[in-house]
Amino acid sequence: ISLMGHQLVLVNGSNNTVYTTINLAPAGMINPGQYLVVAPANFMVPNGVLKVNFAGVQDQIQNGAPDGLALVNTQTMKMIDALAYEGMMPALNIPGVGMVNLVEGTVLPMNVADVNDAAGSLARLPNGYDGNNAATDWKFSKNPTPGAANVP
Repeated sequence: ISLMGHQLVLVNGSNNTVYTTINLAPAGMINPGQYLVVAPANFMVPNGVLKVNFAGVQDQIQNGAPDGLALVNTQTMKMIDALAYEGMMPALNIPGVGMVNLVEGTVLPMNVADVNDAAGSLARLPNGYDGNNAATDWKFSKNPTPGAANVP
């Protein structure tokens, strides 16, 4: 998949506004079975893993209740995928795309959260599965694996 025309859009759930847009095009082409990591420049990824650098060095993704993100194709101006975490985000405007809902299916249960006092991350489990239902597609993993398959 060519990443030309793809952006990661980060949304502040307290006011439903976009706070950061990350252009994924510099990563080029993502091949089957390959991973893309968006991280600070000093974050090392395994060989063969694509990476796009954040402008800052830490705390680039808000962790409020709720917040969310969307994968957008800027050539078709369509949202490809989305995640709202720690609550609902049913109606917000992504510039050029229009009104979207960042919850696919059922909202994540409140006990599925990336909290600041426990190491871990939200991950699609099983790895890469997208059943278009946030409540069943996403789990909290105590074992973050950036650039590799998600594990519980």
